Amino acid sequence: MFDKSHIILLIQQDLKHSQLTETLRHMGLDDGGLYALDLITIVARLMEVPPHQMDDFAEVYGTFLDEAPQYPTTYLGEALLPVAEECYKKLLGCLEG
Repeated sequence: MFDKSHIILLIQQDLKHSQLTETLRHMGLDDGGLYALDLITIVARLMEVPPHQMDDFAEVYGTFLDEAPQYPTTYLGEALLPVAEECYKKLLGCLEG
Protein backbone atom coordinates (compact mmCIF):
# COMPACT_ATOMS: atom_id res chain seq x y z
CA MET A 1 0.00 0.00 0.00
CA PHE A 2 1.25 3.47 -0.86
CA ASP A 3 1.05 6.28 1.61
CA LYS A 4 2.17 9.89 1.82
CA SER A 5 5.84 8.97 2.30
CA HIS A 6 5.88 6.76 -0.79
CA ILE A 7 4.28 9.48 -2.90
CA ILE A 8 6.83 12.01 -1.65
CA LEU A 9 9.67 9.62 -2.56
CA LEU A 10 8.25 9.24 -6.08
CA ILE A 11 8.07 13.01 -6.44
CA GLN A 12 11.65 13.32 -5.13
CA GLN A 13 12.89 10.85 -7.75
CA ASP A 14 11.03 12.68 -10.51
CA LEU A 15 12.65 15.95 -9.38
CA LYS A 16 16.07 14.28 -9.49
CA HIS A 17 15.34 12.96 -12.98
CA SER A 18 14.33 16.47 -14.02
CA GLN A 19 17.72 17.74 -12.83
CA LEU A 20 19.44 15.15 -15.01
CA THR A 21 17.43 15.80 -18.17
CA GLU A 22 17.74 19.57 -17.81
CA THR A 23 21.52 19.29 -17.36
CA LEU A 24 21.76 17.12 -20.46
CA ARG A 25 19.60 19.59 -22.39
CA HIS A 26 21.97 22.42 -21.48
CA MET A 27 24.82 20.27 -22.81
CA GLY A 28 23.02 20.00 -26.15
CA LEU A 29 21.60 16.54 -25.53
CA ASP A 30 17.88 17.24 -25.70
CA ASP A 31 15.84 14.03 -25.72
CA GLY A 32 12.64 15.79 -26.77
CA GLY A 33 10.81 14.11 -23.91
CA LEU A 34 11.69 10.61 -25.08
CA TYR A 35 13.00 9.60 -21.65
CA ALA A 36 10.31 11.24 -19.54
CA LEU A 37 9.30 8.98 -16.68
CA ASP A 38 5.68 10.18 -16.49
CA LEU A 39 5.64 9.70 -12.73
CA ILE A 40 2.96 12.37 -12.54
CA THR A 41 0.49 9.78 -13.80
CA ILE A 42 1.42 7.39 -10.98
CA VAL A 43 1.37 10.15 -8.36
CA ALA A 44 -2.03 11.35 -9.61
CA ARG A 45 -3.45 7.83 -9.43
CA LEU A 46 -2.10 7.30 -5.93
CA MET A 47 -3.56 10.61 -4.82
CA GLU A 48 -6.84 9.77 -6.60
CA VAL A 49 -6.94 13.01 -8.58
CA PRO A 50 -10.31 13.44 -10.32
CA PRO A 51 -10.06 14.13 -14.07
CA HIS A 52 -11.54 17.64 -13.71
CA GLN A 53 -8.69 18.63 -11.34
CA MET A 54 -5.87 17.14 -13.41
CA ASP A 55 -4.97 20.40 -15.21
CA ASP A 56 -4.29 22.30 -11.98
CA PHE A 57 -2.52 19.27 -10.51
CA ALA A 58 -0.26 18.98 -13.57
CA GLU A 59 0.52 22.69 -13.53
CA VAL A 60 1.70 22.57 -9.91
CA TYR A 61 3.67 19.38 -10.49
CA GLY A 62 5.28 20.76 -13.64
CA THR A 63 6.32 23.95 -11.87
CA PHE A 64 8.24 21.92 -9.30
CA LEU A 65 9.90 19.85 -12.03
CA ASP A 66 10.94 23.03 -13.82
CA GLU A 67 12.48 24.44 -10.62
CA ALA A 68 14.34 21.22 -9.66
CA PRO A 69 17.59 22.16 -11.47
CA GLN A 70 17.93 25.20 -9.19
CA TYR A 71 18.64 22.91 -6.22
CA PRO A 72 21.96 21.19 -5.48
CA THR A 73 22.45 17.93 -7.32
CA THR A 74 23.46 15.16 -4.94
CA TYR A 75 23.90 11.43 -5.25
CA LEU A 76 20.71 10.56 -3.37
CA GLY A 77 18.82 13.78 -4.04
CA GLU A 78 18.77 14.72 -0.37
CA ALA A 79 18.31 18.42 -1.14
CA LEU A 80 15.15 17.57 -3.04
CA LEU A 81 13.30 15.87 -0.19
CA PRO A 82 11.98 19.12 1.32
CA VAL A 83 11.07 20.27 -2.20
CA ALA A 84 9.15 17.03 -2.78
CA GLU A 85 7.37 17.51 0.55
CA GLU A 86 6.37 21.04 -0.43
CA CYS A 87 5.20 19.80 -3.81
CA TYR A 88 3.06 17.17 -2.12
CA LYS A 89 1.45 19.83 0.10
CA LYS A 90 0.69 22.03 -2.91
CA LEU A 91 -0.77 19.06 -4.77
CA LEU A 92 -3.03 18.33 -1.82
CA GLY A 93 -4.14 21.96 -1.98
CA CYS A 94 -5.22 21.41 -5.58
CA LEU A 95 -7.46 18.61 -4.43
CA GLU A 96 -8.99 20.57 -1.57
CA GLY A 97 -9.69 23.70 -3.59
